[in-house]
Amino acid sequence: MLRKIIQWIIFGVVLAIVPLVVALLIRATRGQSTELVDLLRNGELFLVTAGIVGAAIGDLLGGNRTQPIFELFSGGACVLILVVSSILYADVSAAHASQQTVNIAVIERSSLWLFSGGVVSSFFCVVFSEL
Repeated sequence: MLRKIIQWIIFGVVLAIVPLVVALLIRATRGQSTELVDLLRNGELFLVTAGIVGAAIGDLLGGNRTQPIFELFSGGACVLILVVSSILYADVSAAHASQQTVNIAVIERSSLWLFSGGVVSSFFCVVFSEL
C-alpha cells in the first residue's frame, strides 16, 4: 500500500501541479507578480483538481470492496469535487473569453478549498482501493 500512496503522491498530485509551478517560475523570471491570486485567477487549479479526483475515482472503482461505506464517502466526495471543479473551470474560462468581470478572490479561495478537499478525498480513494 505504501508503494501505491507514494506513486499517487508523485504521479497523481506533484506532477499534476507542475504546470502551475512552471507558470509561477515563468512569471518570476519575467518580473511579474508571483502572488497566489495572480497564479490562480484563470481557474487552472480547478482543472488540476478535476484530473486528480478523476484518477482517484478510477483507482477506487478498480479496487476490492472491503470498506464499502468509506469507499462511498470518499468516492462520492471525489465525484462532487469533480463536478463542481469542472463547472467552475468552464464558467471562469467562459467569463474570461467574453471579457466579463469575475471575483478573483472567490476563484482563489474556492479553487484552493476544492483542491485541498480533492487531495484528501483522493488519498482515501487510493487507500481504500488497496485494502
